[in-house]
Amino acid sequence: MDENILKYIATKQDLDDMRGEFSHSFDVVLTHLDEISLVVKRMDQERVFTFEYVKRLAADVDKNHRDIDRIKDILKIS
Repeated sequence: MDENILKYIATKQDLDDMRGEFSHSFDVVLTHLDEISLVVKRMDQERVFTFEYVKRLAADVDKNHRDIDRIKDILKIS
């Protein structure tokens, strides 16, 4: 009977240790997932800002082409 109690206590201690290690590992994984989601969120915001910047830049290029064409007409340059 004493052997069974000792086996139970040893097994219980091992399980408690494993639970602690698992809990710690789980916390580390969640921390890394939070960091990854933050990076992805920032990249998505940067993508939106970059897309808007490119649209504004394209509009400026179109305006400059129209201005150049108008100046060419005034100067009679082909």
